[in-house]
Amino acid sequence: MNLTERIKSDKYALFYAIVCALLLILIVYSIYVRVRMYMLGTSLWDIEARLVESVVNKSMGAMLTPPLVNRQTAPALYLIVVKLLTMLFGTSEAVLRSFSFAALIGMLFAQWALMRKVFQVRIVYTLFSIALSSTFLFYMQASAEFKSYMGDAVFILVTLLGYYFYREGKLGAGFRGAVFLALILIVCMLFSTPAAFAAGAVIIVEFLSCCLRRNRKAILLIVVCGVIFLVAFLLNYYSWLKPIANSGGMVEYWRDRKIFWTLSGDAMLHNYWVLHDLLIPVWNVAAILLPFSAIGLLISLVRKNIYTVCVCVFFVLLIIANAIDKYPLQDRLWTFLFVLLFIYTFIFLDALRLSVKNGRAYRIVQTVIPLCFALVLLAPNMSFPAYGKGAESTLIPGNQANPLIAYVKDNIRDGEFLYSYSSATLVLKYKNGYDTDRIGNVSADNIIYGTNSVNDDVDKIVATGDAYVLFSHAYYPLSNDRNPINMTQQLQEKGFMEQIMDVNYTPLYWFTNDIAKTRTSVSINMSDFKEENGGFTGVLHISNTGQSILAPEVPFDPPSDITFNADYSKVSIVISMDGKETVLGEVTAPVPPGGSTDIQLNQDGLKPGEYKLELKLFDKYTSADFGADPVYFTLAG
Repeated sequence: MNLTERIKSDKYALFYAIVCALLLILIVYSIYVRVRMYMLGTSLWDIEARLVESVVNKSMGAMLTPPLVNRQTAPALYLIVVKLLTMLFGTSEAVLRSFSFAALIGMLFAQWALMRKVFQVRIVYTLFSIALSSTFLFYMQASAEFKSYMGDAVFILVTLLGYYFYREGKLGAGFRGAVFLALILIVCMLFSTPAAFAAGAVIIVEFLSCCLRRNRKAILLIVVCGVIFLVAFLLNYYSWLKPIANSGGMVEYWRDRKIFWTLSGDAMLHNYWVLHDLLIPVWNVAAILLPFSAIGLLISLVRKNIYTVCVCVFFVLLIIANAIDKYPLQDRLWTFLFVLLFIYTFIFLDALRLSVKNGRAYRIVQTVIPLCFALVLLAPNMSFPAYGKGAESTLIPGNQANPLIAYVKDNIRDGEFLYSYSSATLVLKYKNGYDTDRIGNVSADNIIYGTNSVNDDVDKIVATGDAYVLFSHAYYPLSNDRNPINMTQQLQEKGFMEQIMDVNYTPLYWFTNDIAKTRTSVSINMSDFKEENGGFTGVLHISNTGQSILAPEVPFDPPSDITFNADYSKVSIVISMDGKETVLGEVTAPVPPGGSTDIQLNQDGLKPGEYKLELKLFDKYTSADFGADPVYFTLAG
């Protein structure tokens, strides 16, 4: 009976066909959202900017001479492919990130093949699993990053598929099949570091399986495969991975990302938080996803699925590597984990059809319960279209430097400087060029690259007299960097510090020693003035006629043990008579350049006389200092 006949005769078949069609639409739409996301050209964030220097600023040969700069590492074939893409299509963010996009597409196809061929899951639950992967918010971000992590997910699946093709004889008979399997495993390893552990699991499991069957020829073939792979692994490790993997700084950086095997309270608490951080991307549905995937894995083991045995051995090898400081537990390094969870969860939901044989209970178990759980798993990801719009919630706070750099290029003049905070320098050099210390249409070098010394950097900025101050990856607590908070306060005390832009907690400032060179300018006037009951009411109109943000928000989240003076962003409304000031209120929302705000005033208990109304900025300047004549009014009493 073909599909059309089944749909005509079975209303449940029609229902499932509709569900499958809707899931396909959802999957295609998630791809479309990613294309829109690429067109936005959002800034590289810190971990991307650290890697990009090796690819963009080095020749192919120099790039493949370890170690990479900025304490980075990446699989060799990944770097080669990305380098070739930049040589063909340029070095834009979209080109650099295109590998991750292609890896996501490849992962979805590999996921389909595994679930249908290897685990024999029904189409509807296969599509649910793929829809979950394609809309998964963590994968939305990972598939648009210049990093190899999305490749880890696809090449782990390709490793399992390669083993499936080998066992099914699709790679050829005899030594040819063993050699082809070795080549597949080597290519996967050279594209993905964790794929080396998956390859090891495949070789171990196949060797033990052959031994149990006492198949000497099969043992010999997998030994040949293992030897070829082992030689490639050792060459890759000692020539490529070891220089950075064994570096003291790298080991120290990841030291807290390992499982402790003691049973002390501190060790157990540490393990909880490490696993908690690992599972943050699925934390909303962890209570369903984790037990369901565990049951799905057990079901697959009960069915004697040898590929699930490989998955189990793969994780054992990963944990062993973690215990000896060779592979940290961190979500972006374990990107492959989530697609495996999604696969085994729907293996379980698909298996529910076997729990009862017929009748209404059968339909409920087979249809209602699994679909409800599937929808619950999908629900937390339904905000994924926001990525195609560049919504603030989809951006990494403190890492959106592109528009700030573009502004400086267009507006900086001779005699003015750009100070780049140390963590902003990586993306600045990528956008401005690695072979220049000059930005904008000026006649001399004008970039000051920051160090990690707050006092020295503040002195350099003050010495320029006029400088833009660029921060990136400086948002506390994401960066855990307190220096920008201290710098901002010191500069405000030593001169005049204005916020020019702020894009998702990524600020650009203008610093000057001369108030005549400030970028702030305002105008004020009042309407609907009425005197009543020893006071007045009216609407104060405030227009930002300058180039800086009026009453900017603090672009940091100061730690509790730091007293942060936010007066540099404070704009108060004051009236005065005979030198005595009364504060009527504050401008509480930022007013961008060219913007305006209206504030309703309602003040009583005032003495008769002539009053002057003006703004007080930074707690020490008045609006008259920035071109705004005061508003005068008289209360008769």
